[in-house]
Amino acid sequence: MAARTKTPIFVGVLVVGLIALPLTAWLARGVIATSIARGQLEQRGFTCDERFAVSPNATFSEATVGPTRCEHAGGLLEAVELLGDATIGLDGTEPSSIDADSLRLALRSTSVRGGDRWADTLRRINLEQQMAGVIKSLSELAGMDLPRTAVQRVEIVRSASVLGRADQVTLTPGEELGMSAQRMHFEAGPMGVGQLDLTGLTGTATASAVTLRGQAHARAGVAIILTFERSGPFTLEASGLDTASPSFRLESDL
Repeated sequence: MAARTKTPIFVGVLVVGLIALPLTAWLARGVIATSIARGQLEQRGFTCDERFAVSPNATFSEATVGPTRCEHAGGLLEAVELLGDATIGLDGTEPSSIDADSLRLALRSTSVRGGDRWADTLRRINLEQQMAGVIKSLSELAGMDLPRTAVQRVEIVRSASVLGRADQVTLTPGEELGMSAQRMHFEAGPMGVGQLDLTGLTGTATASAVTLRGQAHARAGVAIILTFERSGPFTLEASGLDTASPSFRLESDL
């Protein structure tokens, strides 16, 4: 009789084991996905803080990442900070898309060589070097093999000071990184006396070159009689961004 009872017990243990192994892996999917994602980000030069966690859905078709800050090694781009949840589309273990509500780009307090003496109007409102920094950071993002990325609001900061804001930003991968934004707004000087609004932005970026087009409105001054204003279409081209001596060229009616 004892011999006859061992087989069902053994079969039961085997069945439980076969169920438990995939169940354990499924329950630990967040830990596994977080580890894989950290490795992929490190390959792109990012190290994320302890809050970083990836929560995939049951079918592994997408995942959610909550607020976190990821420091970037080298370059002008210092860090990317998620200020809210982001939804990551998944193709196997690779990200296929990123959709975020709010994101912050932190730039290092380093002037861009060649980023001065190229745009009289921007220099007049003290935004020439700041715009050069934004262009340089776009070229760095272009070299990171990003998936399609859509962000509702982007804040750009340098040394904890807000440099500018952008709305409805989309990055599209390809031979060149495609970029569009509904609006970008920059301020400089006390009480924001220098202001620049860029609307209907489209452009492309590579590690060495960036081109942006759209409509621009520049304003400087604190009172009507002391105010300078210009508006019109613009094309901004930058090259040599992966060298020590990049160049910038602005064509506009500003």
